[in-house]
Amino acid sequence: MNDGNEAEKRIKVVDRRWFDDKGEVREDRPEPRPVQAPEPPPKAATEPPPRRVETGAAPPQQAPTSGAGSPASTSPLFVELVATLGQQAEMLLSGVPGYPKEPEQAKRLIDYLGVLETKTRGNLSSEEEQILSNVLFQLRALYVQASR
Repeated sequence: MNDGNEAEKRIKVVDRRWFDDKGEVREDRPEPRPVQAPEPPPKAATEPPPRRVETGAAPPQQAPTSGAGSPASTSPLFVELVATLGQQAEMLLSGVPGYPKEPEQAKRLIDYLGVLETKTRGNLSSEEEQILSNVLFQLRALYVQASR
């Protein structure tokens, strides 16, 4: 398969370490690459123009809604928070290898999720509400089983 383009297909390996084996700065170290800040995302065309406030008091901030009074999008960070707290509580309830069962600590995490549900009621998307409700239901059922 030597077709004359072998020189173009070779891979060049460049050592980008700044220090040698002894921990001293290398003379032939590469120059650092400049770090570029990411560009801000473009503004959505559907975003309403900012309102002018005459009285000096700012209007209350409201989440954008999608018709039925629920926020328009699901936050991946919110879902990750619920999943993380739920997994920790499940580990404490089931007593996985290396971790003993600790139902009282699990109850604390379940209570945190309950407070989160109460305090965010009306501000979550339907998917977020469903996820939080399902996680709480499953954890409460596990807690009842573990408490017997």
